[in-house]
Amino acid sequence: MIQLLNHKDPHTARCIVNVQRPAYEKEAEIIQFQGIPQLNETAFDVMDSRETFIGWFEGGELAGIASFIHTAEKLTICRLAVHPVHFRKGIAMALLRYLLMEKEAEAFEVTTGAENEPAKALYQKLGFSEIEQYEPEKGIVLSRLTLNAPRKVKVVSYQEEWKGEFFKEKKQLEALFQNEVLHIHHIGSTSIPGMSAKPVIDILIEVNDLGSAARFEKGMKMLGYESKGENGIPGRRFFQKGGRKRTHHVHLYESGHPDIRRHLAFRDYLISHPERAEEYAALKMKLAEMFPLDMAGYVDGKNGWIKETERLAEQWEKAGEDR
Repeated sequence: MIQLLNHKDPHTARCIVNVQRPAYEKEAEIIQFQGIPQLNETAFDVMDSRETFIGWFEGGELAGIASFIHTAEKLTICRLAVHPVHFRKGIAMALLRYLLMEKEAEAFEVTTGAENEPAKALYQKLGFSEIEQYEPEKGIVLSRLTLNAPRKVKVVSYQEEWKGEFFKEKKQLEALFQNEVLHIHHIGSTSIPGMSAKPVIDILIEVNDLGSAARFEKGMKMLGYESKGENGIPGRRFFQKGGRKRTHHVHLYESGHPDIRRHLAFRDYLISHPERAEEYAALKMKLAEMFPLDMAGYVDGKNGWIKETERLAEQWEKAGEDR
């Protein structure tokens, strides 16, 4: 339903004007200011714009539009408008989510009327924060809101190359840790054949002595990793690679730490129980749709299922030992 608009086309430009004019008339009523530039724009003005436009269509009719200017560092949302006939259909939210999910930038910025509470609430719902209010001219106060690029939740179908990515990284890690390393395991969803997953390779390194392993932080940095310390789990050293476009996680544990067995049992149980793995894949796909810009919400949604599966995996592993 969302399409890139060719605003240089005269017909498309007229459609954009027909959407934004009544939308900005409503905003003008809210903020008590009739000087909003888009109120007086013509199709020729739109055609001359240097912005990029996207649109939401309802039954073949343009119902909402957004425009932006995109640099490597920042995406500035220049306009967001929904025709009043199509209010309360979630169109503005859908357009914003599209920009946040599909466009790469260090930060997102938007300006709206300081008195336009519905618009500000919409942006704040997606994580934008108001950083300033200013008065560009007498009679109007504007709010500038920004959002540091969120970590996006993208779950994709299983990729055969994930196994190769693990072995490639394993060779580099073995060369770095040398005699300190006991085992290097591929864990997490990318280690389970057929499993849908976030495309992040999780690696567990079992070492002789966690304290001694700390001296390899400089080497990990040279491999592109960022050290995150324990990152909430005592007895672990956690590293991540790829910045916002996360590609690898390394979990460093001293031999004997209970989380080693927990991770491996979870992996092996799901490999041996494909019906349970399919259930997990479906849950993750559902949660990714529900929380595309909320990693915490996505993780929280999995927690109950993971805890129950860890319990089943522990029982399954113990039964195997007893046989």
